[in-house]
Amino acid sequence: MSIAIAIAIALAAPDAKADLAYLHQVAHEVVDAARVAPGASISNGGKNTTGFALRVPGGTQSFYPAFWIRDAAMMLGGDLVPADEIDGWVKVVAATQPGPAGLTFAHGLIIPGYSAPDHITLQGEACWFPGAYTNQGDGAYGFLPPADDAFFFLQIVHAQWVLSRNAEWFDGPVSTGWGQHPLSEVCDRAFESVATDQATGLVICDATPGHSRVDWGFCDSIRKTGLCLMPSLLRWQAARRLAELHAARKRPGEAKRYRQIADRIAKNLTRIFFSPMSASEGRLMSATGIGNQDDIWASAFAVWLGVLPRRTEMQVARHLQNLCRDGSSVQAGQVRQLPKSGPLEGNWQQATSGRDNYQNGGYWATPTGWLVVALGKVDRLASDRLLHDYAQFVRENRSAGAPFEWVNANINARSNANYGSSAGLVYVAIASPSK
Repeated sequence: MSIAIAIAIALAAPDAKADLAYLHQVAHEVVDAARVAPGASISNGGKNTTGFALRVPGGTQSFYPAFWIRDAAMMLGGDLVPADEIDGWVKVVAATQPGPAGLTFAHGLIIPGYSAPDHITLQGEACWFPGAYTNQGDGAYGFLPPADDAFFFLQIVHAQWVLSRNAEWFDGPVSTGWGQHPLSEVCDRAFESVATDQATGLVICDATPGHSRVDWGFCDSIRKTGLCLMPSLLRWQAARRLAELHAARKRPGEAKRYRQIADRIAKNLTRIFFSPMSASEGRLMSATGIGNQDDIWASAFAVWLGVLPRRTEMQVARHLQNLCRDGSSVQAGQVRQLPKSGPLEGNWQQATSGRDNYQNGGYWATPTGWLVVALGKVDRLASDRLLHDYAQFVRENRSAGAPFEWVNANINARSNANYGSSAGLVYVAIASPSK
């Protein structure tokens, strides 16, 4: 290569450090705008009477006017939210936890004991299902709550400890729906509230009528059955974090038990979900039943976590690299859930959202940070280019409301300005991953 060509390539290469610094600034702006102080009110959400500051899913506060556990967790892991505020979140979530008998609602809705809700009103009331508030819905989004929120609650607990390093806090008393108990017990119970396959440790979504559930909130309009990849990855992450917390409290037996659970999950991920495409490339499928499709988001998350065996990790990373080269799976640095080139033209087998819309073909920044890190394992320039494309999109459209929840230029769609995970999670996943 000539010196002139080398200089030209260097000049054309994205400035990843500058792009990340810009996204850090935007993340602060968006996450700060999502804060609802105690006693403050927002349109459609009423007054925050919990006694604690909460963050709704974005700066457009009235779009999702409640405290979503997973969206809040996606703001953490960096310097965006202080530890004392996170402590308040933990108390608000813990207060909604039911006892061992769980809860039941009209339409056959079932809340297993010790579950975590999908979201919580600013008055502290649990909303157990997507698409509904305290009326709880009619089963359109499952008859059991989503399989991810308990694990995102544990992420919130872990994030507070990482910032405060106050291990005694993990054993402090918190109020729940079944009395006052040590936070550590509340966490242990929450971890066990989600149904799993005992042999593999993987999360299962029952196909039996009247027992369906959403596998995780960013697929709440998608139906999946069988063993499910994304909540299993979240369970692995939660087990490791509980192992850390128990170790910090000098409970080696409990720490070992959670490490063994994590090991069992990791051991079975490749066997159950990995589908080789060639000697150098492979994909991870989203579920073993309905939804047995090539899951870009969960694949990027798995590589980001570092949970896969090295050979499998590289095969999946190369698959993600090839999808990015193809171009149809990524739009301005934002990512579809399924490859456009795949079966059903990148749409889910069963979805209530329309084709090329929302979770069924929209392009999201929620997984962008995971994908940037995953690509960096096989192609640093492609990784930097993806980051740059997204940062540039936000720069060019910031005054119009970017970062959005999802976009699709093919149908001229941009939804929900100043969305939290399109800002906070992108930055945190790249800058300070806490796995």
